[in-house]
Amino acid sequence: MNKIKSVIIMSILLASIFIVLSPVSAATYHVYPGDDIRAIIQGATSGDTIYVHAGTYNIVNTISIPADHITIIGDDPLTTILDASGISGGDVITTSGHNYLIIRNITVQNNPDDDGIEVEEYCEVTNCIIKNCDDGIVYDTEGHHNTIQNCIVSNCRDDGIQVYDYNTIENCISFGNGEDGFDMGENSTIKNCLAYDNDESGFYDGEDCTYINCTAANNGDDGFYSDDGGAKIINCIAVGNNKDGFDIQPDGSEILYSNAWNNTGNNYDEAPAGTGSISVDPFFMKGPLGDFYLFKSSPCVNKGSDSAINLGLSTGFTTNVKGAFDTGTVDMGYHYSSNGGSDSSLPIAKILEILKGNQEG
Repeated sequence: MNKIKSVIIMSILLASIFIVLSPVSAATYHVYPGDDIRAIIQGATSGDTIYVHAGTYNIVNTISIPADHITIIGDDPLTTILDASGISGGDVITTSGHNYLIIRNITVQNNPDDDGIEVEEYCEVTNCIIKNCDDGIVYDTEGHHNTIQNCIVSNCRDDGIQVYDYNTIENCISFGNGEDGFDMGENSTIKNCLAYDNDESGFYDGEDCTYINCTAANNGDDGFYSDDGGAKIINCIAVGNNKDGFDIQPDGSEILYSNAWNNTGNNYDEAPAGTGSISVDPFFMKGPLGDFYLFKSSPCVNKGSDSAINLGLSTGFTTNVKGAFDTGTVDMGYHYSSNGGSDSSLPIAKILEILKGNQEG
């Protein structure tokens, strides 16, 4: 009998432990125009996903993320819009010190007094538009180990994207901002990004950052600026900037297979041009999605450091106005999205086309 009781008690204890250790199931919420988007997001718990469906949501108070591991997904950044024209102060979205936030497929716009999206640690912002805020995407107290992909930030009063250390930024465009296009701390990787027409530098970092296939054009200060060195600049282009093309502190820095031309100051300042680097007209041409495609005869075509395939810039990417994928040795500079020759249907392509139309109008 005692043995049977022991078995029963042990079974109850094990079941209790299992209940305690088993995670609470994550919830899914759907937000539609007319719903209180702020209340729904701030009522979420760790692991929850909020789908924000097409519509314009007028944000009058900051949306504060309530926990780690919250995911917010819009239908499409062209149709899921958070407009902060009437906000009473503060960022549009703030992590409130929480980490592992995911935001995808939304537009955040028109914050008259503060920032668009604030990130902390291990956050992901993908396929978003941020415009007409103070900073577009900005870190809070740490801002490290974040991933920002396929985003367009424009016409913000301060920096377009400002993060701290150990971040990854890919396939992003930052233009028309009041300070830097991209502002990083240390040990970040910036790949296939475009910065143009910003009032200060296109790309600015503290030290030990890596740039791959980035283009900085017509910025009010330097194209690329690295404060304390350790920069690795590969396959990049700096053209028409109001100060230096590459103003790179030389300690541990390299500028490889890159092109600096027609910058008001020095094309290469402090750190010298390294292997494969040149100073000639890149022969930009206007194309369907922007002004920084390359003529077939450009000295930047097929002159990069590695194959386009190895760098992940072949299928889906082009420097050619007809949209042909980059093949063979990678071209220098930013690559636009492409589906290989017909009108691009990738989200970032549609976004850029509309933004360009709005800017020109």
